[in-house]
Amino acid sequence: MNLPDDLRTRLLDALDGCGLLVALFDPDDVLRHANATYRATFLPDVALPLAFGDVLRHGHRHGIGVRISSGDVEAFLSDILSRRRSLPIRSVTTDLVDGRWIMFTETLRDDGWMLTVGTDISTLKQTEADISRRHQQAVLASQTDGLTGLSNRNRVLQLAQAALDHATATTTPVSLALIDLDHFKSVNDQHGHLEGDRVLRAFAEVCRHKLRPDDAFGRMGGEEFLLVMRGLSAARGYAVMQRLRRDLARSWDDAREPIRGVTFSCGITQARPGETLDEALQRADEALYAAKRAGRDRCVSGG
Repeated sequence: MNLPDDLRTRLLDALDGCGLLVALFDPDDVLRHANATYRATFLPDVALPLAFGDVLRHGHRHGIGVRISSGDVEAFLSDILSRRRSLPIRSVTTDLVDGRWIMFTETLRDDGWMLTVGTDISTLKQTEADISRRHQQAVLASQTDGLTGLSNRNRVLQLAQAALDHATATTTPVSLALIDLDHFKSVNDQHGHLEGDRVLRAFAEVCRHKLRPDDAFGRMGGEEFLLVMRGLSAARGYAVMQRLRRDLARSWDDAREPIRGVTFSCGITQARPGETLDEALQRADEALYAAKRAGRDRCVSGG
């Protein structure tokens, strides 16, 4: 459709002031027209016509336009040119050096000319990032014990089940240790629940620094904790817990009451082939109670 000159001028003026990034490429992918927003983003003070590849090369040289994380503009061009002009209508989202995100809609005509219209979606992207961040925070909160910062009961049991599944698939050992702080009720009764909470947090902090980073460690509830030790037999797990008891005692040397002198009892077991998590935990629990009956402040292996 041929437009009268005055209408063509009005249309071009409207495109210049609309805030969209508008560009027209000929069949050889040479940029023939760009509105003011497109030129300000990609080609300030550059005369047209200019090939599409040169548009990106110019931006890369001058630190404007499309962000090319790899720093290799030719490899970047090779990748995108394999898809460019592949469909009659195509949408592409890209981030710019200045931090904006632009969604381009490319409309390819039968005669080979292509209209590109870009919309700034930075606010939408920021909203997506905020939603994603809040989702991750919510997931983490749902898996974390609010008092100690350790995995909560549900999460540590999930990790224990995953460890048992891995042990079964790889025929490697995995050991579980149920840990109970000794005489914790008396701490609460004599010093109050706030001091009891402080003891729990201090114990969790010591364990966090003394245990392996890939060990799953969480609070089961109250003063009871579960440690999952991948790749360790019951004997090696027993040695780990004995070392932790000694480290805990040394850590308390400079602590004030009621933290000083707090000990723990634990029951350790190595998961058996074909055994469920509940069965393994039951054996660990029986070993824990054997440790308590024997006088506390000790570890008992349930095999």
